[in-house]
Amino acid sequence: MQRLVEFLILLCLVAANLGDSELCSKCTCYKKAVIQALYNINCSHLELHDTFPEVEQWPEYAIQQQTRMAVNFDWNEIHHLEKFPALPGIVSLSLRHNKMVKIDPKAFLQLDNLKTLDLSHNMLTAEGLEADVFRGPYSPKDYDPLGIVVLNLGNNQITSLSSFTFEHLPNLKELRLNNNPLKELEPSTIEALRYPETLQVLDLAYTGLSDLPESFVHLSSLRHKLQLLYLNGNKFTQVPESIAALGDSLEKLNLNDNPILELDEDSFRGLLVLRELNISAMTHLKRIGPQTFAHLKSLEILYSSYNLKLTDLDEEAFGFENNSLTLKELHLRSNALHSLPQHLVQWTDLVVVDVQNNPWRCDCDIEWLVNDLVPIIQNNNPDLVLDLHCSEPLWLSGVNIQTFRNGANSPTLCAHTHKSHSAKVTHRSTGLYTAFQAASIVLVISTTVGFIVLFYLKRGTNVRITIQMLINPNVRYIKTRNEV
Repeated sequence: MQRLVEFLILLCLVAANLGDSELCSKCTCYKKAVIQALYNINCSHLELHDTFPEVEQWPEYAIQQQTRMAVNFDWNEIHHLEKFPALPGIVSLSLRHNKMVKIDPKAFLQLDNLKTLDLSHNMLTAEGLEADVFRGPYSPKDYDPLGIVVLNLGNNQITSLSSFTFEHLPNLKELRLNNNPLKELEPSTIEALRYPETLQVLDLAYTGLSDLPESFVHLSSLRHKLQLLYLNGNKFTQVPESIAALGDSLEKLNLNDNPILELDEDSFRGLLVLRELNISAMTHLKRIGPQTFAHLKSLEILYSSYNLKLTDLDEEAFGFENNSLTLKELHLRSNALHSLPQHLVQWTDLVVVDVQNNPWRCDCDIEWLVNDLVPIIQNNNPDLVLDLHCSEPLWLSGVNIQTFRNGANSPTLCAHTHKSHSAKVTHRSTGLYTAFQAASIVLVISTTVGFIVLFYLKRGTNVRITIQMLINPNVRYIKTRNEV
């Protein structure tokens, strides 16, 4: 039976390659689904300089309307992207990690069903992305629209965009511009973002931004529509106030790795429907003040981890009355927290809690974490191995704080730390008293010996002088201390 299955699979693969096209002789072509015609064409890592620009080079099924193909030309040597032939079967096209600097006008015109295009990790600039690059077929409704829904232009050399770059992409919903040296959103770039009718995902991570202009957040393509915004890895020293204009649609916001020093009650005003917030890997963040998250009435997931200077998390960070919180996940891993406010949130309502790898100060204030929070975490994640260790006081450094769970035969953390501290003080006092006694005895003995030595030294001096004068009468007389 197993041999029969293997034979049928091999037969399907062979059938998918029937036609012996030039493309499939160099690339890997195979059918992913038996019921619906879905093909995968992998031409990556072949040092190709083109994408087989003639239709005769492609397999016959590539020109059939009922087929669907995912085509991959990643990691090749393509500098100049030529126009694709009529290939209605292509729905996904990836050209990552080439050396592309130029794309022909109307390069994707005849890819009728193209929905996802990845041009990331190339050398494209604004000049290489003129509007005609994305020109589509004629339509009485839109201006020569191309049906692309997802466009990835990340990791290129784009400093700005032409005003008309996206004028043929009305259906664009996800745009990636991350890791481009934008530095600021110039008027032409903002104008380019006006053309998509509905942008739901916008990635501006690691683009050197320090400000979000009002003209940007009030774009008709973004207002009431944008759901996910990546601003991580930029130069924001505070959360942009203008972001509140997106508050009635924005559901996810990523601010990781920005030089923000403090977050307060004004940081996230207006973000009414935000469900997920990422504020991790902030190397400057020291404090999260009261009411910081109080306005986020829809917040479900908060990531605030790897903030290596974050020592102050205010007990009222989620507001004075947090009973109505919708929070389900709280991630506080690898910060610099010495303690955790007991009434920060309703811990029993959380599905995921991650407070591992913080330098906990093991005293009475953190005993609730051991006895109340740890059981909640373990009940929700029974297979999780917790990493909760004391960093203070020094005599408990490195000790797993779960050792001090309340039990019949184990003391509480508070009692243990108090007892350890008392023992340390007692031991230190006893040691000091013993040292004082020893020093006193040594001092008395030294003083006594000193007087005796001095007495004999004086007598010895007088004897030596008398002998010297008898032996040599020319020696000058030396007056002793006891002489008047």
